[in-house]
Amino acid sequence: MATPLRAAGIGVAARAVSLPKHDAILDAARRVFLREGYSASMDLVAAEAGVSKQTVYNHFGSKEGLFRAIVDHASNELLDVLVERDGARADPAAALEMIARRFLALLLAPSSVALHRMLVAEAPRFPDLAREIYLGGPARAARELALYLGEESRKRTLAVADPALAAEQFFGALCGHLHLRALLIPREAPRAAEIERAIAHAVRGFLRAHAAPV
Repeated sequence: MATPLRAAGIGVAARAVSLPKHDAILDAARRVFLREGYSASMDLVAAEAGVSKQTVYNHFGSKEGLFRAIVDHASNELLDVLVERDGARADPAAALEMIARRFLALLLAPSSVALHRMLVAEAPRFPDLAREIYLGGPARAARELALYLGEESRKRTLAVADPALAAEQFFGALCGHLHLRALLIPREAPRAAEIERAIAHAVRGFLRAHAAPV
């Protein structure tokens, strides 16, 4: 899995020296972009991070490189949600519940909602970047889940005829109106009980649709 440092082209030797400053710049840039949008200046990012503008360029190469690193970090968080199945791996119900809970916690976080708004707004101006973001984030997440569903189907704990489509639909069922409402009515964040009800409903429906034959 590529880290933001690798995405920016920084080698192993440089990482040991510059990781704290690199992370500080990345955190500052995330705050600035989410607050001001992609039009925010690199001067503003540098001031927020407490470094010179040249230091920002030294770490990320360009404004687009910095933006890519922010998105790469968010994508890695999403992938971490899916690959850390641990002991729940042997039980599809527990695994799917854990994936769903972590996925919605990340998706509905205020910073994630703000990032989503910005990405959608900037997609027409940066179509190639938008495509990379989709392929490196949501599409990667769906592929990872599809691999898991395929594994469980081969073990006959599930019967998923089309793992790729099933993975997309599982995430779609989780998002539902919860994410749409978070995007359009930020002051009415979904309550914990509502999120748990959505998780239980999505997992129960998925397992019923893809139950292994007795």
